[in-house]
Amino acid sequence: MEFLCSACGACCRAAGKMDGAKYGLPIKEDGSCANLIGNFCSIYNERPSICRVEEMNHRRESQSRKDYYIDVTEACHILIDAEGLDSSYKIDIKKYN
Repeated sequence: MEFLCSACGACCRAAGKMDGAKYGLPIKEDGSCANLIGNFCSIYNERPSICRVEEMNHRRESQSRKDYYIDVTEACHILIDAEGLDSSYKIDIKKYN
């Protein structure tokens, strides 16, 4: 099972609001990560750990990978709404079943 990402860029747009500079992300005046170009990360293959769902795994010992991905996806939905992006970027949670 892998994390399903719609490549909406909401997390990158909100990087400054989420204290991304503390993790070494270059933040533009609008609060987005300077590596975001359009909806895509210009350093995707070399992106830091903070930008990798697998490496930032905050699962509780009793939480399954599936449940962790669902939690992260729900957080993505909140970011998509907060950044005013189209709801079509929201991954259907049922796809993890």
